[in-house]
This record gives sequence, structure tokens and C-alpha cells, in this order.
Amino acid sequence: MKRTPLYEIHLDLGAEFGSYSDWELPKHYVNPVDEYKAAKTSNVIIDRTYLGKLRIFGKDVLDFLNRISTNDLRGLSPGMGIATVLTDEKGKMIELLTIYIFESEENYQEVFALLSYEALEKVKSWLRKLIIMDAVEFEDVTDDYAIISAYGYNVHKIVGLDFKVDHKHFADISKMPVHNFIRGFVSENEVILARTNEFLVPGYNLIFKKDVAVKIWELLYKKDVMPIGREIFEMLRIEAGFPAYGKEITQDYNPLEANLGKYVSFTKGCYIGQEVLARIDSYNKLQRKLVGFVIEKDKGKGKIKEGVRVYVSGEEIGEITSLIYSYGFQRLIALGYVKINHAIQGEKVELRYDGESLSASVVIPPFSI
Repeated sequence: MKRTPLYEIHLDLGAEFGSYSDWELPKHYVNPVDEYKAAKTSNVIIDRTYLGKLRIFGKDVLDFLNRISTNDLRGLSPGMGIATVLTDEKGKMIELLTIYIFESEENYQEVFALLSYEALEKVKSWLRKLIIMDAVEFEDVTDDYAIISAYGYNVHKIVGLDFKVDHKHFADISKMPVHNFIRGFVSENEVILARTNEFLVPGYNLIFKKDVAVKIWELLYKKDVMPIGREIFEMLRIEAGFPAYGKEITQDYNPLEANLGKYVSFTKGCYIGQEVLARIDSYNKLQRKLVGFVIEKDKGKGKIKEGVRVYVSGEEIGEITSLIYSYGFQRLIALGYVKINHAIQGEKVELRYDGESLSASVVIPPFSI
């Protein structure tokens, strides 16, 4: 079981640990309800060292990535970032990547890519398969770097206190576009500070060499932030309707079905899966859609599982892909795919499991309380 450099810190903070894709990570700390409240009203930090990390470099990197993923990477320069989806020939999803542009010279380009740890080996195999004549190399640097993510409407003030850069550009990090980043220093340690917004709340990924993880965590923790574990992170993800690898992101679905259309270009030209996605968009042929569900109060907790089928009037219309008990809604909520004609706010559906059934209502993400 893998552990992050912050394992001892988490122990001291009273973390209860769980197993997540070969990582032993904090499930929550002393009071998960307080963590949830802080995530909604204040500022929080989470250890996300478990994310997969790839360094991709060479003369043809940006052209190569542009030809194998959905977003338009043309014209990107150092300091810019982008989210893009790797798709197969049928337009189905392999993984969602966040790419940070380190170098973009004509004869040399370098990017740093974040992805799900669970998808790491699959993505590496996919890249090896596609790199043929391209001057592109990559290395897995997952174990070399740590990541702390900070979220909150005022978190830029906290993060910015110790972050130093040698220039004035983006001195106000609150105005930095999503996925863009700056390279600077925290207590003389090099840190990549990247804007993120998985939960529709301002956030930043701090990426740095793992040997300084404790120092940077302690600097942040001394300020007005609360650490959160994977339980609350998953709750926030589901409430935001953000898809996860192995759940909503699989080769059963395409990015348009997963509400990732903003990361799909229809103007940049050919890429793997482009013809299928363009046809779906042009002819309005979307068959399914990722939606949320609010499940009947006080029912199904501890019984209903991911993979449960969804019905309307006896017809099977979809399945549940993610499920959690929300402290905000005080009931089970879920994500799942349904046939497009049932992706309607407030649509009443039935969830069937073990000979029982539950009533639920469709929510068009994000959830709102």
C-alpha cells in the first residue's frame, strides 16, 4: 500500500484511513461534518499526491497531443494549461488529462500532465501505442512530486501569502484563468501553482518535489484552512457533477455524454474519435447524458450500490455510477447515465436492487441545496 509524504501528519491530525487504488489515504479526520461545512463556507486543503503525473517532452509534443485528444492545444504557451480528453477510435473516453505547458519552443516542448492514478498504466500504454514517428518521450514522475490542493472563495489570499514570483504577471492569483499556472517559490522551494475548479469553487493545485511536502503543508495549515479527506472530496465531486475515472469516465461513454463538451473542439481538425463526436454533435445524436439523482429520504443507505439500474414506467433507462450520502442534502445522492429523453430536472425514476426499489429524482448537475 502506497503512502504520501504527509502520512505522519495525517496521523497526528487524527485521520481515519481508507484504501483508494493502492493508496492509504485519509478518509476523514476527527469530524467529517465539520470538514463538509468548511468546504462549503471557508477554506480547505487536501493531500492529492496520489494523482498520476507524467512529464511529456520532445519536439512534437503539442502537435502529438493535439492529434490524440479532444481539446485544441494549438497556440498554447508556457504558463497556460488545458483539460483534454483522450478518446479511442469510437470517441469513447480513455481518460481526462490536465496539461500544463512548461516549454513550447519550435524544437522542444515539455508538458506536465495530471491524471487519475487508476488510469496511469492505461494511459502510458495508449501513449506508447500512438508514439510512432513522433519526436515524443514521456516519463512517469508520480512518485517524484507531491500535490496539495486548496479550495475556498478566499483561499487565494492564504495561498498567495507565502508564494513568491520574480515578476508581476498574475500577482493577483485570483484572476488567473482555470488550468493556467505560475512557477514560483514557497520558502525557497520551487512550487507550481495552478488554478483549478473541480467543485465550481476557486481552487489551486500546489505541485512540488515530495521532500518539501511537510514544510508546505505546515505553512498552509497554520493559516485559516481545514484539512479534508477523500470522503468529503468525493461528496463535493458528486455534488458538482464532475466525472471520475472508472465510474463516469470509461470506454462505455463519450465526453459529450459525460458533460465534458467544453473540452471538445469541433474546429481544430482531425484527432482520434473526432469523426464520431462531430457526427453526434452535428446530427444531435446524443443517446445518453450524465445526470444526478436525489434518492428518497431515509431509504437505501448501506444497501444500494453503484451499478444499480434506473427505470421509468418499467423501462430500464440507465445506471448509477457514483453514490454517496451527502451531509448537505441529508440523504443519498448519486451520479449516473440515463437515456437523453429522461435527462430532465425533477424527472421521477425508480432504482431497483435486490428485489427492492427506491424512488429518486433526476438533478441536472451541479446539485444545489
